[in-house]
Amino acid sequence: MALIVKQPVDIIFPPIESGNLPFYRVVLRSVSSLGFQANELTGLFFLIAALVASPIAAAYLLTAAIIGPLIRKLLGEKDDVLASGLPGLNPALIALSLPAFFVTGWMNIGMWIVLLVCIVIAVLLVLLFLRIFPLPIIGLPFLIIFWVLWALEPHLSFLQLSKLDIVPYHTFHPVVAVLFGLGQAIFSASLWSGLLFVIGLFLSNWRYAFIALCGAIIGTTIALYYGHIAPEGVNLGFYGFNSVLGAIAVYVICGQKIRLSILAALSSAIFIPVIASFGVQTLAAPFILSTWIIIVLGWVEDKWFKMPS
Repeated sequence: MALIVKQPVDIIFPPIESGNLPFYRVVLRSVSSLGFQANELTGLFFLIAALVASPIAAAYLLTAAIIGPLIRKLLGEKDDVLASGLPGLNPALIALSLPAFFVTGWMNIGMWIVLLVCIVIAVLLVLLFLRIFPLPIIGLPFLIIFWVLWALEPHLSFLQLSKLDIVPYHTFHPVVAVLFGLGQAIFSASLWSGLLFVIGLFLSNWRYAFIALCGAIIGTTIALYYGHIAPEGVNLGFYGFNSVLGAIAVYVICGQKIRLSILAALSSAIFIPVIASFGVQTLAAPFILSTWIIIVLGWVEDKWFKMPS
């Protein structure tokens, strides 16, 4: 008789009855979608990772993970789509980016209103792009919303840029850089956040944790290769996190091919200065662009370069 090994999430959470996923588990899966997972335990670790770095960021994230899927549910979204966690991805991204780049606070009513408006717009943009955009939208709605906010910041009094806290490492530290790169995948600049992030992935599937770790190492190595980047920037994981997300995204979308994930990690880091040259915040744009290019190259290969057997 074959031995059935339970996944960690099935040990912690009760069995799903009648195929109906409780909404609180939809919320946790929405958080886990930040690492392209649909796993409640992973989502819980991601939420704790955000909490360790910034309690207000965790509160924003939880708000987005509740409201985003709830709006989709009220609009008649199918249960299996909600269970994937993907309806919460873009709302979660914009929620985490606000405390990372702008001044926020528990009593800052203006920014809470901005958060709610951005969540609604993110949901609507996702629905729009699902109809008209030929590629996986990934975090495209999030990018559009953030870039608009960034452009409006000088003209709106309630939007104020936050000051960047530089980690107290003025020389390159590889372990610090890799862990920060992992944490920055959820805009959480903390060593503990990076560790919790990779543990959350490991609890979903050890392969994703390995891919993420490879991405963080590759992104850090590319940053050192460019040479002109200050050690503080490398240690903060600014190059690592795009490689982390690019590697995971391509691994999930493109048939779990490790060679394509490595390519995505490399190109995601290389595209950072390219996109920055346009005068915009790079955010997740490099890994999204890298993922799209690899998908298009796969299509071109299948259509035009595939040799007959």
